[in-house]
Amino acid sequence: MTGTIGWSNFARGRHTQNSGYSYFEGSDEELEQCIRDAWESRVAGHGTDDPDKVSVVSLDPKGFRCGTVHVDRAFDLEALIDQRREGEDSHVVVRADGLCEEARFASIVLYSKEELIATGEDRSGDFDWEIVCIIASQVEDEPMHPLTMARNQLNKEGGSPRHYSSEEWADSVWYWSQRVKAKEVSL
Repeated sequence: MTGTIGWSNFARGRHTQNSGYSYFEGSDEELEQCIRDAWESRVAGHGTDDPDKVSVVSLDPKGFRCGTVHVDRAFDLEALIDQRREGEDSHVVVRADGLCEEARFASIVLYSKEELIATGEDRSGDFDWEIVCIIASQVEDEPMHPLTMARNQLNKEGGSPRHYSSEEWADSVWYWSQRVKAKEVSL
């Protein structure tokens, strides 16, 4: 891989312990080296066919943590109104206490600077690639969250214009109906 890698401000704020999202326990430098080492095996991100725009890089799950609890192990559920960023629509988020799922697979989603410019997204630095999402999961190809898919396909504020098949939609709804965000990460 040639080029620079950096965090999007959006992802840096989301992928932290106790956020309900996956995160990496190591340093930025360690994560960047893992991405560089696995770069040649990257694939195009969901909803696109060009890995030079959106890349998903699979990594060893060591050091990655899931931010989700399977509904069968969840208790003390709560529903909150959330908004990802100012200017985006509010939505409902369900969180719970419970044992977080184990990270058996991990991947990083990166957007090229050209893709960020083309979709009108703010760039967080002068990077060739920005980390926009960490996915730590029990399954190898975790479906995108249906809310993210809807934001993208409906071209809502904060989305990246994409189209998904009915099977991708069904897989997403089914998978995410079985999981809630963890209030606190418990391993």
